Amino acid sequence: MPGWGCWGFWLASSSIHEHKLPHSLCSLSAGVWAQWKLVESGGGLQAAGNSVHLSCQGSGFNFRSYHVLWYRQAPFGRIEWVSFINAFGNTKDYGKAVEGRANVSRDNSQSKAYLSLHALLSQDSARYFSAVHTGTGNSAAL
Repeated sequence: MPGWGCWGFWLASSSIHEHKLPHSLCSLSAGVWAQWKLVESGGGLQAAGNSVHLSCQGSGFNFRSYHVLWYRQAPFGRIEWVSFINAFGNTKDYGKAVEGRANVSRDNSQSKAYLSLHALLSQDSARYFSAVHTGTGNSAAL
């Protein structure tokens, strides 16, 4: 089963540290889904109150045809939905925890989606990852 690097950040002692997601969250099943790939970048060290910018590069599928969702998981926590952007980029939605501090966007010509989080709080400490909504119940989650 192929695995891809997925990056996020977490806040500890007023710093955000980059961490790799566990293999189980970064893998797609064998077969058709294994051709789909989402590679994330961004994060890094940030102080509380700062901003962070993440990107998600899609390949192996027609990126412009799919909605993109961002999720996060705090250490030892549950997976939490962060944001949604539809395939055209004209409909956006945000989880309550980030509403008013987050901005999601996309550039279909580059097959990229972006998530920016501003005024970082301690509860923003998490691993962040993206997924595309396939409409089949099988999300290509990374």
